[in-house]
Amino acid sequence: MDAAARTSRTVARHSALGLAGAIAAGAGGFALTVAVGRSLDQHSTGVFFTCVAIFTILTTVLLLGADTGLLRELAALRGTGRRDEVPVAFRVAARPVLAVSAVVAAVGAVVAGPVARAAVPAADAGELAVALRVLAPFLVLSTASALLLNGAARGLGSMRSFTLIQQVLLPVGRPVAVLAAVVLFGPSPVRALAAWSLPLALAVAIAAVDVRRRMRAVASEGPLPDVDPREVSRRFWRLTAPRGLAATFEVVIVWADVVLVAVLLGPAEAGIYAAASRFITSGTLAMQAIRLAIAPVLAAGFGRGDIAEAERVHRFSTVGAILTTWPVYLTVAMFAPGVLSLLGPGFAGAAGALSVLAVAMLAVVATGNANTVLNMSGRSAWAARNTGQAAAVMLAVDLLLVPRFGIVGAAVGWSAAMITDASLGISQIRRRLGVRSFGPVVVEAAVLVVVAFGVPALAVRLVAGPSLPALLTGAAAGGVCLLAAVVARRRVLGVEQAVAALLPGRLRRA
Repeated sequence: MDAAARTSRTVARHSALGLAGAIAAGAGGFALTVAVGRSLDQHSTGVFFTCVAIFTILTTVLLLGADTGLLRELAALRGTGRRDEVPVAFRVAARPVLAVSAVVAAVGAVVAGPVARAAVPAADAGELAVALRVLAPFLVLSTASALLLNGAARGLGSMRSFTLIQQVLLPVGRPVAVLAAVVLFGPSPVRALAAWSLPLALAVAIAAVDVRRRMRAVASEGPLPDVDPREVSRRFWRLTAPRGLAATFEVVIVWADVVLVAVLLGPAEAGIYAAASRFITSGTLAMQAIRLAIAPVLAAGFGRGDIAEAERVHRFSTVGAILTTWPVYLTVAMFAPGVLSLLGPGFAGAAGALSVLAVAMLAVVATGNANTVLNMSGRSAWAARNTGQAAAVMLAVDLLLVPRFGIVGAAVGWSAAMITDASLGISQIRRRLGVRSFGPVVVEAAVLVVVAFGVPALAVRLVAGPSLPALLTGAAAGGVCLLAAVVARRRVLGVEQAVAALLPGRLRRA
């Protein structure tokens, strides 16, 4: 078996569970957007997503990158046989994060009123303040969930726990809880936010039991020698700090524009924009699944100094991202009014912004997971600088364009940030690491999607318009043509090896 086939098989095996989780998470995120948009008016939707944005940004800032650092640290310790340091590494990561989260949660509950009055008009401040106070206690659960699932569970080799809880239980449970709260108690952003938060408690409880069991398994292998926690702490936070900074910039890019629209234009406009932009972020979950799958393979390749292997993994993952996400974004760009009709007539004004975001994501997806390549090669500081520059671009463009062009200006700012981050990343991995993002197979995948999927879908759009029935017809026609094209070119694209890798051994041999 040649190197390319081995790469395809390895990444495909790692991707299977992550892709299933990404599908569930994407469906859950889509369902949440529709549930909130349908059950609340634009103003209440704005309050809901503004609070979610603030909550998500605070969670990421408070984590300081400890979840990703814990994943890397525990995996490295297990891989090198230093199991004695595993419990110590978990403690030095979790204790400061949880302590600071508790303090911030308490302070946040106290200052929610002044923050709300500073963020939105006085008429909306009271409701926003109550919503922020409801969310404050859940900050600790949110950081604990990330540490346990994204950090400890994956670092200890339990991708299944991460998938079932983080990618299935939370995304699927939240829209169900929100709809139940609205049906039982009536529409209210405060009640919807409380319902959205409750699944965190169940997730943390299950994850804590799972991680504790795995920690005990490490301890049961024999008496653990003495380990200096200070040395482990210094090493952990020295490597983790740049990633924490990068994660903060990343969440600012994803969520800060929602808060900025609420401040500049009011909660109603923020609700329209947030609902539209969440369709775009739901589509990135396939990229996230691929990133989770390729990260350990990339790390191993760089660890051996095998740049060719890292490049194969990066290109193979880029082909997978294009084949799975470009059809989604092409559909959204062409049928934006039909997509927004799922939320009701009050959201039709976001069609222009949604199309801008979808087109931008085509360019971003084509570059692959450049930041993952940087992080797994040990250049997390480069990724942090790139994302920081991208966040600065977004804030500058938003402040310039949002007052004049409304939510379309916010979409342009967000798009500029994502393209800036991606462009800097692919430039650095090419010039400094020798990993090239583009090649014939990547170009062929892009052309295949545009011709086989985009042309039939566009024909339906021109004939039948952008309505929801036309969207379904265009997506079905494009999907059938794309499937036939991928099957015909399956060997060149690496799809055949990937599918074979997911089959049981007997079927694969056959």
